[in-house]
Amino acid sequence: MDHHVSSLSAVLERADRRLRSSDSGVRLWPTGFPLLDDAMAGGFRSGTLNLIAGAQGQGKTMFALQAARAAVKTGRSAVFFTYELEADSLTQRLVAMESGEIDPYDAPSLSEIRRMFEGTAGSGGLLERMAATRNGIGTQALAKVSEYADRLVVHRSTATHTGITEINDAIKQVIGSTGESPLIIVDYLQKVATPLTELGDEDRITRITEQLKDVAIDFDAPVFAVAAMDHEGLEPGARMRTRHLRGSTALSYEPDVVLMLGTKADIVARHHLLYGGQNAEQFKEWSVVTVEKNRSARAGAAIEFKKRFDQGRFDPHGKVVTEKLVDERVYVE
Repeated sequence: MDHHVSSLSAVLERADRRLRSSDSGVRLWPTGFPLLDDAMAGGFRSGTLNLIAGAQGQGKTMFALQAARAAVKTGRSAVFFTYELEADSLTQRLVAMESGEIDPYDAPSLSEIRRMFEGTAGSGGLLERMAATRNGIGTQALAKVSEYADRLVVHRSTATHTGITEINDAIKQVIGSTGESPLIIVDYLQKVATPLTELGDEDRITRITEQLKDVAIDFDAPVFAVAAMDHEGLEPGARMRTRHLRGSTALSYEPDVVLMLGTKADIVARHHLLYGGQNAEQFKEWSVVTVEKNRSARAGAAIEFKKRFDQGRFDPHGKVVTEKLVDERVYVE
Protein backbone atom coordinates (compact mmCIF):
# COMPACT_ATOMS: atom_id res chain seq x y z
CA MET A 1 0.00 0.00 0.00
CA ASP A 2 1.15 3.56 -0.73
CA HIS A 3 2.85 4.86 2.47
CA HIS A 4 0.79 8.07 2.14
CA VAL A 5 -2.44 6.07 2.52
CA SER A 6 -3.56 4.69 5.90
CA SER A 7 -6.73 2.88 6.83
CA LEU A 8 -8.34 3.95 10.11
CA SER A 9 -7.64 0.45 11.47
CA ALA A 10 -3.90 0.98 10.88
CA VAL A 11 -4.10 4.35 12.64
CA LEU A 12 -5.80 2.76 15.66
CA GLU A 13 -3.28 -0.08 15.77
CA ARG A 14 -0.37 2.35 15.67
CA ALA A 15 -1.89 4.42 18.48
CA ASP A 16 -2.40 1.30 20.60
CA ARG A 17 1.20 0.11 20.04
CA ARG A 18 2.53 3.53 20.92
CA LEU A 19 0.53 3.75 24.13
CA ARG A 20 1.68 0.30 25.21
CA SER A 21 5.34 1.05 24.52
CA SER A 22 7.80 2.41 27.09
CA ASP A 23 7.92 5.71 25.15
CA SER A 24 4.20 6.33 25.01
CA GLY A 25 4.59 10.12 25.07
CA VAL A 26 6.67 10.30 21.91
CA ARG A 27 4.13 12.49 20.11
CA LEU A 28 4.47 15.31 22.64
CA TRP A 29 7.64 17.35 23.04
CA PRO A 30 7.86 19.74 26.02
CA THR A 31 9.02 23.24 25.05
CA GLY A 32 11.03 23.72 28.24
CA PHE A 33 8.55 26.35 29.44
CA PRO A 34 5.93 24.64 31.65
CA LEU A 35 3.19 27.28 31.39
CA LEU A 36 3.59 27.37 27.61
CA ASP A 37 3.30 23.58 27.51
CA ASP A 38 0.02 23.91 29.41
CA ALA A 39 -1.25 26.49 26.93
CA MET A 40 -0.26 24.25 24.00
CA ALA A 41 -1.90 21.14 25.52
CA GLY A 42 1.42 19.49 26.28
CA GLY A 43 3.97 21.09 23.97
CA PHE A 44 4.99 20.48 20.37
CA ARG A 45 3.24 17.63 18.58
CA SER A 46 4.85 15.30 16.09
CA GLY A 47 3.87 16.10 12.53
CA THR A 48 3.24 19.79 13.23
CA LEU A 49 4.80 23.02 12.02
CA ASN A 50 5.35 25.53 14.83
CA LEU A 51 6.53 29.11 14.36
CA ILE A 52 8.00 31.70 16.68
CA ALA A 53 8.20 35.28 15.42
CA GLY A 54 9.09 38.69 16.75
CA ALA A 55 11.15 41.76 16.09
CA GLN A 56 14.92 41.63 15.82
CA GLY A 57 16.67 41.28 19.18
CA GLN A 58 13.73 39.71 21.01
CA GLY A 59 15.55 36.41 21.67
CA LYS A 60 13.90 34.10 19.12
CA THR A 61 17.02 32.02 18.55
CA MET A 62 17.57 31.84 22.30
CA PHE A 63 14.00 30.61 22.80
CA ALA A 64 14.41 27.97 20.07
CA LEU A 65 17.70 26.79 21.58
CA GLN A 66 16.05 26.41 24.98
CA ALA A 67 13.41 24.23 23.32
CA ALA A 68 16.15 22.09 21.75
CA ARG A 69 17.83 21.81 25.16
CA ALA A 70 14.55 20.68 26.72
CA ALA A 71 14.23 17.91 24.12
CA VAL A 72 17.72 16.51 24.47
CA LYS A 73 17.70 16.69 28.26
CA THR A 74 14.79 14.21 28.22
CA GLY A 75 16.86 11.76 26.17
CA ARG A 76 15.50 12.68 22.76
CA SER A 77 17.42 14.15 19.84
CA ALA A 78 17.25 17.49 18.07
CA VAL A 79 18.74 18.98 14.92
CA PHE A 80 19.26 22.72 14.74
CA PHE A 81 19.51 24.23 11.24
CA THR A 82 21.20 27.55 11.90
CA TYR A 83 21.38 30.12 9.11
CA GLU A 84 22.55 32.81 11.52
CA LEU A 85 25.09 31.46 14.04
CA GLU A 86 28.03 29.09 14.14
CA ALA A 87 27.96 25.85 16.16
CA ASP A 88 30.54 27.38 18.54
CA SER A 89 28.20 30.25 19.36
CA LEU A 90 25.26 27.92 20.07
CA THR A 91 27.47 25.77 22.31
CA GLN A 92 28.58 28.81 24.28
CA ARG A 93 24.95 29.80 24.73
CA LEU A 94 24.10 26.33 26.04
CA VAL A 95 26.91 26.50 28.60
CA ALA A 96 25.64 29.93 29.68
CA MET A 97 22.09 28.57 29.97
CA GLU A 98 23.23 25.67 32.14
CA SER A 99 25.30 28.01 34.30
CA GLY A 100 22.29 30.24 34.85
CA GLU A 101 20.10 27.28 35.76
CA ILE A 102 22.68 26.12 38.32
CA ASP A 103 23.00 29.53 39.98
CA PRO A 104 21.30 32.58 38.41
CA TYR A 105 23.16 34.94 40.75
CA ASP A 106 26.79 33.79 40.56
CA ALA A 107 26.79 32.24 37.09
CA PRO A 108 29.35 33.51 34.59
CA SER A 109 27.76 35.66 31.90
CA LEU A 110 27.49 34.65 28.27
CA SER A 111 30.16 37.18 27.36
CA GLU A 112 32.53 35.69 29.97
CA ILE A 113 31.95 32.18 28.65
CA ARG A 114 32.52 33.40 25.10
CA ARG A 115 35.89 34.84 26.15
CA MET A 116 36.86 31.53 27.75
CA PHE A 117 36.01 29.62 24.58
CA GLU A 118 37.95 32.13 22.48
CA GLY A 119 41.00 32.02 24.77
CA THR A 120 40.92 35.67 25.80
CA ALA A 121 40.05 34.92 29.45
CA GLY A 122 41.69 32.50 31.85
CA SER A 123 44.45 30.03 31.01
CA GLY A 124 44.86 26.39 30.13
CA GLY A 125 42.30 24.25 28.35
CA LEU A 126 38.53 24.68 28.43
CA LEU A 127 38.12 22.66 31.63
CA GLU A 128 40.77 24.68 33.44
CA ARG A 129 39.20 27.96 32.38
CA MET A 130 35.73 26.80 33.41
CA ALA A 131 37.04 25.54 36.76
CA ALA A 132 38.18 29.08 37.54
CA THR A 133 34.58 30.35 37.59
CA ARG A 134 33.00 31.10 40.94
CA ASN A 135 32.12 27.85 42.77
CA GLY A 136 33.14 25.93 39.67
CA ILE A 137 29.78 26.69 38.05
CA GLY A 138 31.33 26.71 34.58
CA THR A 139 32.68 23.17 35.07
CA GLN A 140 29.29 21.94 36.22
CA ALA A 141 27.60 23.60 33.25
CA LEU A 142 30.07 22.10 30.81
CA ALA A 143 29.43 18.65 32.29
CA LYS A 144 25.67 19.10 31.85
CA VAL A 145 26.08 20.08 28.19
CA SER A 146 28.36 17.08 27.65
CA GLU A 147 25.59 14.76 28.90
CA TYR A 148 23.41 15.56 25.89
CA ALA A 149 25.93 16.94 23.38
CA ASP A 150 25.78 13.85 21.15
CA ARG A 151 21.99 14.16 20.84
CA LEU A 152 21.96 17.78 19.67
CA VAL A 153 23.16 18.13 16.09
CA VAL A 154 23.96 21.58 14.70
CA HIS A 155 23.76 22.00 10.93
CA ARG A 156 25.51 25.17 9.72
CA SER A 157 23.09 26.16 6.98
CA THR A 158 23.39 28.75 4.22
CA ALA A 159 20.74 30.64 2.28
CA THR A 160 22.41 29.62 -0.99
CA HIS A 161 22.86 25.89 -0.45
CA THR A 162 20.67 24.56 2.38
CA GLY A 163 17.20 23.83 1.07
CA ILE A 164 14.58 21.18 1.81
CA THR A 165 16.62 18.40 0.17
CA GLU A 166 19.61 19.11 2.43
CA ILE A 167 17.32 19.41 5.46
CA ASN A 168 15.75 16.04 4.68
CA ASP A 169 19.18 14.41 4.22
CA ALA A 170 20.45 15.76 7.55
CA ILE A 171 17.34 14.54 9.38
CA LYS A 172 17.77 11.07 7.88
CA GLN A 173 21.35 11.00 9.15
CA VAL A 174 20.19 11.88 12.66
CA ILE A 175 17.51 9.19 12.54
CA GLY A 176 20.11 6.71 11.28
CA SER A 177 22.36 7.38 14.27
CA THR A 178 19.70 7.74 16.99
CA GLY A 179 16.89 5.50 15.74
CA GLU A 180 14.25 8.18 16.26
CA SER A 181 12.92 11.34 14.67
CA PRO A 182 14.41 14.51 16.16
CA LEU A 183 12.93 17.85 17.09
CA ILE A 184 13.66 19.91 13.97
CA ILE A 185 14.56 23.58 14.47
CA VAL A 186 15.00 25.98 11.55
CA ASP A 187 16.53 29.39 12.28
CA TYR A 188 15.19 30.92 10.22
CA LEU A 189 12.42 29.98 7.78
CA GLN A 190 12.80 32.79 5.25
CA LYS A 191 16.46 31.85 4.67
CA VAL A 192 15.81 28.27 3.55
CA ALA A 193 17.25 27.96 0.03
CA THR A 194 14.91 27.36 -2.91
CA PRO A 195 16.04 26.28 -6.39
CA LEU A 196 13.40 28.38 -8.18
CA THR A 197 15.05 31.80 -8.20
CA GLU A 198 12.31 33.30 -10.38
CA LEU A 199 9.76 33.03 -7.58
CA GLY A 200 8.64 36.23 -5.88
CA ASP A 201 9.18 36.60 -2.14
CA GLU A 202 5.61 35.65 -1.21
CA ASP A 203 5.57 32.57 -3.46
CA ARG A 204 9.01 31.49 -2.28
CA ILE A 205 8.00 31.68 1.40
CA THR A 206 4.77 29.85 0.62
CA ARG A 207 6.77 27.05 -0.98
CA ILE A 208 9.21 26.83 1.95
CA THR A 209 6.38 26.80 4.49
CA GLU A 210 4.52 24.04 2.67
CA GLN A 211 7.71 22.00 2.37
CA LEU A 212 8.52 22.36 6.08
CA LYS A 213 5.01 21.18 6.92
CA ASP A 214 5.66 18.14 4.71
CA VAL A 215 8.94 17.54 6.54
CA ALA A 216 7.07 17.46 9.87
CA ILE A 217 4.51 15.00 8.52
CA ASP A 218 6.97 12.77 6.65
CA PHE A 219 9.28 12.35 9.65
CA ASP A 220 6.45 12.35 12.22
CA ALA A 221 8.33 15.02 14.15
CA PRO A 222 7.70 18.62 15.21
CA VAL A 223 9.31 21.41 13.21
CA PHE A 224 9.97 24.59 15.19
CA ALA A 225 10.89 27.44 12.85
CA VAL A 226 11.91 31.02 13.57
CA ALA A 227 10.14 33.52 11.30
CA ALA A 228 11.20 37.05 10.40
CA MET A 229 8.91 40.07 10.68
CA ASP A 230 8.06 42.45 7.85
CA HIS A 231 8.86 45.84 9.41
CA GLU A 232 7.63 47.69 6.34
CA GLY A 233 4.06 46.68 7.13
CA LEU A 234 4.25 47.67 10.79
CA GLU A 235 2.76 50.97 11.88
CA PRO A 236 4.62 52.96 14.55
CA GLY A 237 3.48 51.84 18.00
CA ALA A 238 1.70 48.73 16.66
CA ARG A 239 1.79 45.34 18.31
CA MET A 240 3.26 42.73 15.99
CA ARG A 241 0.76 40.11 14.83
CA THR A 242 0.73 37.23 12.37
CA ARG A 243 -0.11 39.57 9.50
CA HIS A 244 3.27 41.25 9.97
CA LEU A 245 5.21 38.07 9.20
CA ARG A 246 7.26 38.17 6.02
CA GLY A 247 5.15 36.03 3.69
CA SER A 248 2.15 36.37 5.98
CA THR A 249 -0.42 34.61 3.80
CA ALA A 250 1.25 31.19 3.94
CA LEU A 251 2.56 31.74 7.47
CA SER A 252 -0.95 32.44 8.71
CA TYR A 253 -2.50 29.37 7.07
CA GLU A 254 0.02 26.50 7.08
CA PRO A 255 1.48 26.40 10.63
CA ASP A 256 -0.27 24.50 13.40
CA VAL A 257 1.07 26.82 16.11
CA VAL A 258 2.19 30.45 15.87
CA LEU A 259 3.94 32.08 18.83
CA MET A 260 4.71 35.80 18.96
CA LEU A 261 7.57 37.03 21.16
CA GLY A 262 7.71 40.65 22.29
CA THR A 263 8.90 42.89 25.11
CA LYS A 264 6.16 43.43 27.65
CA ALA A 265 6.59 47.20 27.68
CA ASP A 266 5.78 47.31 23.97
CA ILE A 267 2.46 45.45 24.05
CA VAL A 268 0.58 46.37 27.23
CA ALA A 269 -2.15 48.98 27.44
CA ARG A 270 -0.96 52.54 28.02
CA HIS A 271 -2.49 52.94 31.48
CA HIS A 272 -0.30 50.09 32.81
CA LEU A 273 2.79 52.06 31.85
CA LEU A 274 1.65 55.23 33.58
CA TYR A 275 0.29 53.74 36.79
CA GLY A 276 3.01 53.56 39.45
CA GLY A 277 5.56 55.42 37.34
CA GLN A 278 8.20 52.68 37.15
CA ASN A 279 6.17 50.03 35.35
CA ALA A 280 7.51 50.92 31.92
CA GLU A 281 11.11 50.21 32.95
CA GLN A 282 10.17 47.04 34.84
CA PHE A 283 8.18 45.71 31.91
CA LYS A 284 11.24 46.01 29.66
CA GLU A 285 12.80 43.19 31.69
CA TRP A 286 10.06 40.77 30.67
CA SER A 287 9.15 39.12 27.38
CA VAL A 288 5.65 38.00 26.51
CA VAL A 289 4.87 34.94 24.40
CA THR A 290 1.38 35.03 22.93
CA VAL A 291 -0.15 31.96 21.32
CA GLU A 292 -1.57 33.53 18.17
CA LYS A 293 -2.68 30.23 16.63
CA ASN A 294 -3.03 26.72 18.03
CA ARG A 295 -4.81 23.92 16.21
CA SER A 296 -4.53 21.56 19.18
CA ALA A 297 -5.90 23.87 21.87
CA ARG A 298 -7.35 27.32 22.37
CA ALA A 299 -5.24 30.22 21.13
CA GLY A 300 -4.87 33.56 22.90
CA ALA A 301 -2.74 32.62 25.91
CA ALA A 302 -0.19 35.25 26.97
CA ILE A 303 2.71 34.25 29.22
CA GLU A 304 5.57 36.43 30.41
CA PHE A 305 9.14 35.31 31.03
CA LYS A 306 11.95 37.14 32.76
CA LYS A 307 14.78 38.03 30.39
CA ARG A 308 18.16 36.67 31.42
CA PHE A 309 19.93 37.62 28.22
CA ASP A 310 23.20 38.03 30.13
CA GLN A 311 23.00 34.25 30.66
CA GLY A 312 21.73 33.51 27.15
CA ARG A 313 18.28 32.41 28.31
CA PHE A 314 14.78 33.19 29.50
CA ASP A 315 13.75 32.16 33.00
CA PRO A 316 11.51 29.19 32.10
CA HIS A 317 9.23 29.72 35.11
CA GLY A 318 6.88 32.28 33.63
CA LYS A 319 3.64 33.92 34.72
CA VAL A 320 0.32 34.43 33.02
CA VAL A 321 0.04 38.04 31.90
CA THR A 322 -2.59 39.86 33.94
CA GLU A 323 -2.34 43.25 32.24
CA LYS A 324 -4.41 44.12 29.21
CA LEU A 325 -2.61 43.73 25.89
CA VAL A 326 -3.55 45.90 22.97
CA ASP A 327 -3.05 45.89 19.22
CA GLU A 328 -1.89 49.48 19.07
CA ARG A 329 -0.96 52.19 21.51
CA VAL A 330 1.02 55.39 21.74
CA TYR A 331 4.51 54.78 23.06
CA VAL A 332 5.36 56.49 26.35
CA GLU A 333 8.93 57.68 26.87
